[in-house]
Amino acid sequence: MRGGMLRRKQHNSAPGSAPGNTPEAVMASRLMDLTGGNNELYQALARLLILDPKKVNIPLETFLTEAQDFETQGNKLRAEVAYRVAGALSLFQGDTEGVRKYFSKALTIAGNSRGEYKMLMDHLDDAVAVAKRYYGSI
Repeated sequence: MRGGMLRRKQHNSAPGSAPGNTPEAVMASRLMDLTGGNNELYQALARLLILDPKKVNIPLETFLTEAQDFETQGNKLRAEVAYRVAGALSLFQGDTEGVRKYFSKALTIAGNSRGEYKMLMDHLDDAVAVAKRYYGSI
């Protein structure tokens, strides 16, 4: 008797949709091409870019206000997340100074626990250039 308990569950996908054509897979492929084989930069940007920033309908200033409020209250995790989102939105806008400012605040709060912030700071100009090309192609 063959039991089905140990077999993988088959997922029914929509007709015409291949598993490699998800938005995440398309993003990963495009990002890999744009980073030109720099795996560290690819890894950092894959974690920090917003997949579809046009769907974020909260202004950057709101995230900054929240980040400062959370920081004042001592809520480091929420402050870090708010600075991270502000930095990601700055990447979308191509604002190098904003990217530097907000990710460096997130890095200060997070310490060594987030290597992608350090990588981004070390390769800031390249990261912003890749983000501009990435967002210019969607």
